[in-house]
Amino acid sequence: RRSHAVALDSPNAGFAAGLMVPPPTPPPMPTTPRSTLGSPLCTHATRRSGSGDLAAGPRRRNSLSEVEVLPWLCCMAPALSLFGIYISIIVTSLFFPRIFYILTACLTFIVLLWIANLAFSSMLGAYRLREGTRIDWHALLEQLQNDDPTANDVLHIVLLPNFKENERMLKETLENLGCSPMARGRTRVVLAMEAREGQAAREKAERLISQTSHLFADIFATFHPENVPGEVAGKSSNTQWAYREALRQYGPILLGCDLSRVFLTVGDADTHWHPQYLSAMTYQGLTMSGEDRAWRIWQPPVLLMRNIFTVPAMTRASAHATLIFELSSLANQKVFPAFAYSAYSLTLALASHPEVDGWDVDVIAEDHHMYCKCYFASLWEQAHAVKTAKEHDQIPPITPQLCVQPIFLPAVSFLVESSDGYLASCIARFHQARRHMQGIVELGYVLLQYTRLVKHTGFGGLPVMTHAQVCAIAFKMHTLHITTTAQCFALIMAALTKIIPAVVGFLLSGGLMALMQEQASGIVAQAWASWGSLDAAQQTMAASMGNISGVVVLYSITCFVVVLDVIEGRYYEVMGHPTHEINPVAEGDETTADSLQRQEDEDEKRKDGKPSFVVGRQSFFARASLLLSIFNDTAFVGYAAITIYALIPAVMAAWSLIRRGTDFEYIVAEKPE
Repeated sequence: RRSHAVALDSPNAGFAAGLMVPPPTPPPMPTTPRSTLGSPLCTHATRRSGSGDLAAGPRRRNSLSEVEVLPWLCCMAPALSLFGIYISIIVTSLFFPRIFYILTACLTFIVLLWIANLAFSSMLGAYRLREGTRIDWHALLEQLQNDDPTANDVLHIVLLPNFKENERMLKETLENLGCSPMARGRTRVVLAMEAREGQAAREKAERLISQTSHLFADIFATFHPENVPGEVAGKSSNTQWAYREALRQYGPILLGCDLSRVFLTVGDADTHWHPQYLSAMTYQGLTMSGEDRAWRIWQPPVLLMRNIFTVPAMTRASAHATLIFELSSLANQKVFPAFAYSAYSLTLALASHPEVDGWDVDVIAEDHHMYCKCYFASLWEQAHAVKTAKEHDQIPPITPQLCVQPIFLPAVSFLVESSDGYLASCIARFHQARRHMQGIVELGYVLLQYTRLVKHTGFGGLPVMTHAQVCAIAFKMHTLHITTTAQCFALIMAALTKIIPAVVGFLLSGGLMALMQEQASGIVAQAWASWGSLDAAQQTMAASMGNISGVVVLYSITCFVVVLDVIEGRYYEVMGHPTHEINPVAEGDETTADSLQRQEDEDEKRKDGKPSFVVGRQSFFARASLLLSIFNDTAFVGYAAITIYALIPAVMAAWSLIRRGTDFEYIVAEKPE
């Protein structure tokens, strides 16, 4: 493979300097006071910073688990905000009804604006998803490589962290990844296993490698050790271990390469990327300058649909919400930036930047956290340049350089589902929601980074737009984790303290019998009189609640279009040129007769190269049934799903922050077998 060296005076020289391939026997790591108890008590944890990192330049370690007052306050801020709003709702609903109506109306109005933006933006996202899947990205890449031979100097490294995942599902993921036209020549895969899974993990990795090694340029497995001091067990720490091992494994290949042409992709064990995803990312990246490419995170819309028709209604409702959120975030970044989520890509230039240094090992929400860390890395780099600049140097303003680049090709994954039935599936989804809501702490991480940056530069050292963009990130996180759940809680309190007592009183007073005896005109007049009896605060709350129902229709239509496009195969009409045919189950695979039959059925479906969840064109009645089902999930199950899968897990995560700080428990949910 041709190597494209980075000149020392090139824009990417700083990135290249940040690449440190760990030596076989690393020196003892320094330690720093670190707390995971929710209060500034002194314990010690290993810090991921060695002599190589220090030689690469200034290194700031911003972590909420530091034993200092500021990190502790920032860590507590999300929990204090959540409980402060919840307590205000309880107190005002019981003792200050007028204030309660105004508070509920304000929360509902904010949520209305939020979901209206999601609804309209997601419609644009659905349109762009159709447009993106009609493009033959690999043909464009081949044309670019023919015109510019240096465009062949690219490398892909895919990290697949997993823990106790089904072997069959992992094999399907690898086979799907192998369908990429770039798989065999340019893609290296790292199976990031957990050593705490035991000998079974090593045996599973050996079988998977032997069955799929012919699909890629290289594939190997790493085994993240357990109980490493200072680490939180989970995807982030496992990804960091795999990242370091990949640098060790491919160090000779990477030395002298342009690190902005080395693409790292992180995904879940059940992620099915579109076959043209790597080609599209490569094409988009190579048409940028090296500096722009180095500050990019590529994100496909993640669609949780592989088993959408077999999960409980509340789980489907949460999947619809995820779909709307992801599409809208990628399609419209004018106000709120898109975050990295679940399956994403970045360059080695960005991952090895001295301010990034890979993935943090003391967090749970690795995707959002990585986005925030990279976002502030660009600001810290510029802030450091300002401090070291000479008096007469022209210094550009400190502005964010990181950009999430959407690739409108679907990445389809499973929803959580248990083989033990309906109730067990609901419980499994609740456990997953608990882990997702632990991401509430990332709001505190943004506050910590922002506070220290302002302290370093001075408030006036940052342009107004930079302040505004950081506030937009914080507002989005607050709305996602706190405001929406608080609005749901306010409606629950309104039902318990106002609506249900009023309905019971109406029934006991004979109001229902009187209403049944009234003519239609009398009913309208009585309803109008009841509305007139409400004060301004009550009318405002009722009106704002009623407006949300109109947005539900837009939600349902967008979800219907995307789900239908997935199952009918509209997104897979342009597949590129797969580098292999999917092999049948090999002898010795641990599969039952039923699972073998399912494998044969799916192989038959995939002869045209399309994924197994593509079932073909649907009839009119099937489409109508799908639309009604989605509308039912969104309109009638939505608030129940928010209560169980958002409100309660958010309260539990906030309480855990107060009790234990960032020492979260990593919770693993079941996936279908």
